[in-house]
Amino acid sequence: MICRLTGRLDAVGAESVVIEVGGLAYEVLVPAATLAELQELVGRDITLHTLHYFEGSPAGAHLVPRLIGFRSVTDRNFYTMFTRLRGISHRRALRAMTLPVPQLAAAIENGDVRLLSSLPEIGKKTAAQIVAELRGQLEPFVGTVTPVPQVDLTDAQRVAVDILVRWGDRRADAERWVAAAVAAEPGLTEPQAIVRAAYRVKQQG
Repeated sequence: MICRLTGRLDAVGAESVVIEVGGLAYEVLVPAATLAELQELVGRDITLHTLHYFEGSPAGAHLVPRLIGFRSVTDRNFYTMFTRLRGISHRRALRAMTLPVPQLAAAIENGDVRLLSSLPEIGKKTAAQIVAELRGQLEPFVGTVTPVPQVDLTDAQRVAVDILVRWGDRRADAERWVAAAVAAEPGLTEPQAIVRAAYRVKQQG
């Protein structure tokens, strides 16, 4: 099974991305939140942690192999648990995951049916089912917030924070990641470079 892909991000579509690896182009389905993140990384090398499944009915004559990719092993593990629920198909889960995994896990752990039911493909009944079946199992995915010293943001850093917020991240998290990124790499001056560094901080937890 293909469990990881590293290659050049060639294109980002409505539900999937194309990664070129050694002359081969792989179409990889990704969660909705990840699509927004990857828009800024076209043309660069990325790594996706993947899982493989066959789409279609086993009773039919045509099964299509699919790859699903995630920015971290933690996100992939969350997705595996999410799709074990009755009625949560692969495609449905990907469209519903418009928020980062820590926020989704926190909503489930907190029993926030209102937030969950606002997600695409998830209604009130399904949200209640998700809470009932997964609550108490997702604490490792919530993570903890490590405080960082408060800093005065430059204009470029504020733009980077705004980009992260538009992609669905909480402003407090975005400011924390940006502050940590520029503390580690003081030479960062362009918003896009800061965004990429901030997401590296995010993936490191």
